[in-house]
Amino acid sequence: MTDWIALQARAADVFEEALAGATDWDAATPCSSWTAREVLAHVVDEQLWVPGLLAGGTVDEVAEDLEGPLRRLREMSGPDLVDQWRGVRAPVSAAWRGTGADTEVSLSYGSAPAGHYLAQQTFDLAVHAWDIAASQGRDLPWGDDLEQAVLEFVRADLAENPAPDLFDPPVPGFDGPGVPARHTALALTGRDPRRWPRG
Repeated sequence: MTDWIALQARAADVFEEALAGATDWDAATPCSSWTAREVLAHVVDEQLWVPGLLAGGTVDEVAEDLEGPLRRLREMSGPDLVDQWRGVRAPVSAAWRGTGADTEVSLSYGSAPAGHYLAQQTFDLAVHAWDIAASQGRDLPWGDDLEQAVLEFVRADLAENPAPDLFDPPVPGFDGPGVPARHTALALTGRDPRRWPRG
């Protein structure tokens, strides 16, 4: 059985490693039209929702609580956003550890088990860590367990909901034998590991 709590902690470590090597916050990323700063702002935004939703808040209730903090994110510099990430990381991890996988959570697309939300957020951290590292000319490994779990999640989740509004079309050529699981997962979300990182 996949230990998503441990994998979320690993993904958070990988994301922290990506931030430690980032200096150009205006750099283009593999994430469509977002800069490195915008990717980081998105991740911090997503993390801020976690404690309130896991505590049983509805999307509307948590949105009301976060109205000011989320508005301020849009104005923050890259280094300020790094500080925000580091401030929210521990409360988010504690919220995951304190919530059962079967607990129903209110999300933007309806109610879902916390375990699914956890896998989704772990995937988000890992992929966006790679986006930020690649924007700085670095190829950031995830580790075998995280790679395989993220690939399995992407295959299952995108098979049920291709989400064309969230991802570019899959990049062909990354599903054969010998292809790293990380590259296959990235290609399924429209990212081309042949083009990134750019030196």
